[in-house]
Amino acid sequence: MKIPYFGKIRLFWCDSCHVPLIREKCSSCEMKGRKVKVSPPGDIRPAFDGDLKQMVSVVQFQFGDVAAQKFQSLIENQVILLNKVPYLDRMDEIIIQGEVVGVFRFNLIKESFELLPRLNLASQIWDIKSTRWVAVDKGAKKSIIKGASVLSPGVVYADAHISVDDPVLVICENKIIAVGLAKMNGHQMGPKNRGVAIKTKYRKKTENILNPFPSKWRRIIEANIQSLETIEKEAIEFIERTSERSNRHLVAFSGGKDSLVTLDLVAHSSVDYEIIFSDTGLEYPEVLENIKKIEQKYQKRVIVEKNKWDFWERFELFGPPSRNSRWCCKSAKLSPINEILENFFSKDKQILCYIGKRRYESLGRSREPRVSKNPWIPKQVTAAPIDNWNAFEVFLYIHKHKLTKYLNPLYNQGFIRIGCWVCPASSLSDFEIMKESHPELYTKLNQKLLKIQDQQGFPNQFTSWGLWRWKYLPKKILNLLNKEKVAYNSSNYSILSDQKLFFESTTEVSPCVNGGFSTLLSANQMLDLSRIRKLIPILGSVQYNAELDILSIQMKNGQIDIFSDGSILFKNIDKNSLVSQISPLIKILYRITHCDGCGVCTYSCREKALVVKSGIINVLEDRCIHCLDCNDFCPLLKYQNEKSFLIPSNGLKRS
Repeated sequence: MKIPYFGKIRLFWCDSCHVPLIREKCSSCEMKGRKVKVSPPGDIRPAFDGDLKQMVSVVQFQFGDVAAQKFQSLIENQVILLNKVPYLDRMDEIIIQGEVVGVFRFNLIKESFELLPRLNLASQIWDIKSTRWVAVDKGAKKSIIKGASVLSPGVVYADAHISVDDPVLVICENKIIAVGLAKMNGHQMGPKNRGVAIKTKYRKKTENILNPFPSKWRRIIEANIQSLETIEKEAIEFIERTSERSNRHLVAFSGGKDSLVTLDLVAHSSVDYEIIFSDTGLEYPEVLENIKKIEQKYQKRVIVEKNKWDFWERFELFGPPSRNSRWCCKSAKLSPINEILENFFSKDKQILCYIGKRRYESLGRSREPRVSKNPWIPKQVTAAPIDNWNAFEVFLYIHKHKLTKYLNPLYNQGFIRIGCWVCPASSLSDFEIMKESHPELYTKLNQKLLKIQDQQGFPNQFTSWGLWRWKYLPKKILNLLNKEKVAYNSSNYSILSDQKLFFESTTEVSPCVNGGFSTLLSANQMLDLSRIRKLIPILGSVQYNAELDILSIQMKNGQIDIFSDGSILFKNIDKNSLVSQISPLIKILYRITHCDGCGVCTYSCREKALVVKSGIINVLEDRCIHCLDCNDFCPLLKYQNEKSFLIPSNGLKRS
């Protein structure tokens, strides 16, 4: 798996004060800290109660009660850090006293959390009463420490609880010498069998004993105060500098830690601002409750706009949103923002909005400029004051400025990100946590996914592994499916609803008797011409023949006739011009047929020729210039390719 670098990894440890540092120099003792070796991208964060409880529970399940008690004692009075690293799902490096002591991850195959300790942690929690450990003959010790796997003949004792792929502690002469993953069950290990019993992951090369010291947030802040004030100052200067771009300034609050810190930084600046919140209709209850606290803290009303279209209707029609096709975001999140800008700030031509975007969050965000413009929100320019902060710096700020009581409580339950509870960008571990924290939401989503799974004949992994989160599976998931011999082809995903519109060419482009060329398309359903009439004028001049029930669009050098039975006749004096008209026409028909009035396209029209009336898009013909740019701003079309709704014949393909 390719290791992503989004920026410098900033984590040091002061061995004098026993605290983590975000820059090399400690503000308390003025000594240089040692660099903590963590994996990229280095978006370190503190572990919350939910994380720690989950870890203790997993240690107890894997290694027994005594190990869990020892682990609990080790993490008491500690600020434990976690570092998210690339994996099939969620995986965090655990950092205690400036040392990476293991990884905590969600095992996709087992569909559960597991902890793989390094030697320093394994030595602290192992006891002869523990489970999932093996003892090896002292003759095998040297080769194992050098990197060899544990072979079955060298095992003199194996715990019966061990199953294939379980994390296992390797003991020799009552000391931990390695940690690895089991390649056979515990009862199979021993001199009677041959083969690899354990594939070692970590081996004991030097003594490395953890010496825990109590760590408190107060001491951590004191040790980082100069570094923290430096990045705070830079962020506020950035806010005040960019504020000159506009007379109107907003802060987009999302309910998460990053937008909270961004809001507080803007509040500490000299910039006058308003707070906005886009309610997708898929927010956790805690997010909406958190807004009330924000209003009390900053003594400002949060301007809230709720998404007006029914997410679940579109879910039934198009299937669940995916990471490759996140059709929900453009309508559910961005459309309410456009509504706010239009309703509350209609006189302002350009509005500056401060957002909590950070480059360490993802590859996509690492490539975005600090000041940018989203084409889906034409009136807004965004600025990211904490773009170069990592998560630990964000939480340091929160503790320094006593914002913890305004922090979303979902973090304390183990969630890493705060957003729509049905978001396909979530890890499977998020849904596992949601199963316990919000069972009614989990059940609602799970039932709808199981329905699709049954309809399509998909394997159980469609739901249990979260395969629905990808329209096109990434290589790492494909490799896992091949390894586990699971047959699944997402490209065979058929239409979920009989009402989903698509077209088929019934004739090839051919010469007409009276000159020119023609071709015929056929829709899979009757066409509502009165509905189509509301948008089709963006293509050209329209006439309606009530007697024959035909819509005719007059275009340069040609004409298109649309019949209510689903037939569409194209005529043009030029063959290439005819072919080029087909794609825009079927996109318009698809768009108006499935339009639910989200209104995103209206904000993109420079001529203000689009309006939403009675929950559906309409064109004002006297304003439209037939540029067709609005097709590019329809969420229905954004994540569809032409094959989604057109089955062409060879005659429709250009040479």
